[in-house]
Amino acid sequence: MSLWQQEEDGNSDADISDSFVTDAEDSENEINRPGNLRNGPWFTIIEPNSFVIDRLPSFSPDHGPVGFDANLSPYDYFEKFISEDDNSLFDIIVEETNRYATTTLNANDPTPQGRGNNWKPVSKQELSAFFGLLLAMGIVRKPSYASYWENGNKNALTYTPNFPQIMSRNRFQEILRFLHCNDNALAVERGQAGYDPLHKVANIIEFFNRTFEENYRLSQNVCIDERMIGFKGRHFLKQYIANKKAHRWGVKAWVLAESGSGYTHQLELYKGKSNAPRHPDGQGYKVVMDLMRPHFGNQHHVTIDSWFTSPKLVHDLRNRGTYCTGTVITKATRKAKLPKGDNSCKVARTSYVCFI
Repeated sequence: MSLWQQEEDGNSDADISDSFVTDAEDSENEINRPGNLRNGPWFTIIEPNSFVIDRLPSFSPDHGPVGFDANLSPYDYFEKFISEDDNSLFDIIVEETNRYATTTLNANDPTPQGRGNNWKPVSKQELSAFFGLLLAMGIVRKPSYASYWENGNKNALTYTPNFPQIMSRNRFQEILRFLHCNDNALAVERGQAGYDPLHKVANIIEFFNRTFEENYRLSQNVCIDERMIGFKGRHFLKQYIANKKAHRWGVKAWVLAESGSGYTHQLELYKGKSNAPRHPDGQGYKVVMDLMRPHFGNQHHVTIDSWFTSPKLVHDLRNRGTYCTGTVITKATRKAKLPKGDNSCKVARTSYVCFI
């Protein structure tokens, strides 16, 4: 009876880890020895080119968009992702912007000519127009905010008459000055327990993670990887990653996405080593387990790269009803002597790890 068919009771994580430091020849010999459980649930694939992994169990839940009609307009799609049953993204920002404006103006007396003297609470409709102008600025590029309200002698090439028709320049800059997403009074100071460097946008990230999940059901095949959110401003979380083609400067995020469509289902921003407790099994292990935890037992198949992959991770995922495929760098394994271009694989009974 092969290890593929043997029960795995009594195998420790140390037993599983051993399979990664045995070369293909030694593994083949040990697997053929009756009763040998040194490799745990893993075994070496002798013919990688002809080997076929057993078909995964059928995936019963329906997947795809939830509650989207064929006749919805682009704005309807946008509104579904910024709205919940009894709340919306604009409601949160309106409340926090007005709170921050009131607190700031009461704490600091504005000068007689200051724009703060004319402040009035922003409304949900006005905030919608404000974000509409911001989106338009991403299409029509100009050197400054004020330049969108300049008539430029009504030069047809540079004049943008719709901006002053929607909102005055002063009102736009007032809203921009006080724009806020969370209550500063609830923030924990740096250096104290519970400090969150992303406090100002933490509730917005949580909001979108909820709406991402509500509006889409994942298919069986998913993936987890890092993604850069382009940003070149001043912030200590900004990073530079040379191998990222779309954005090399920005904030790093861990993303759970559907493999086929690329749909982002969950998002977790990286807060830096100093702002997160060290996990005993490593950051990669923690990221995958945190993002997949709501989907345990659903027979999902997650694909990850070598930064996340470890024997303990794929074994723990398997024990929680989740399949895994991950790459492993061969130079990290002892006695791994493969010619360039060759590959070797070891397969667990219900978890897959490929050596590239």
